Amino acid sequence: MSAKVSARPNVRRPLQRGEANGDLDSKVNYGALNDLVGYSLRRAQIRIYQDFLDVMEPWSITPPRFSAMVLVSQNVDMKLTDLARAMGIARSGAVEVVNSLDKLGYMKRCDSLTDRRAYSLELTAEGAKALKKVTALIQEHDARISARLNSEERAQLRALLDKLG
Repeated sequence: MSAKVSARPNVRRPLQRGEANGDLDSKVNYGALNDLVGYSLRRAQIRIYQDFLDVMEPWSITPPRFSAMVLVSQNVDMKLTDLARAMGIARSGAVEVVNSLDKLGYMKRCDSLTDRRAYSLELTAEGAKALKKVTALIQEHDARISARLNSEERAQLRALLDKLG
């Protein structure tokens, strides 16, 4: 495993920001919060994001960086605008993600095969190698954070979340 210097070394994790581990405090009356889907999602997201960052720390991989690496690896001649659209983020956000992956040595811009005015994105050899390793680690992370669910419940949860956005 090769440890990389983060392109954003000052990113604070949920626990560093003072966010709790996601467990509800039995001494607190949460009132209407108990009935809010968004509140439940956010609490789960805090726990999931913290675990993801802990696993990926040696690689300097964040969820957007991982998503970009997967999308670029699976889509030949993908352009920055295509990546932004696929990730559901602004083009400027995609630029930041690609720049950070470029700085880490995982991604590069190449001449497009279909449009001489644009660049396509490509993983470097090091990026492809890293993606293979981090994908296995992320799959382990995903299994760990969803361990209380059986396979039908995991599929149902993904389907329900897809309905929300």
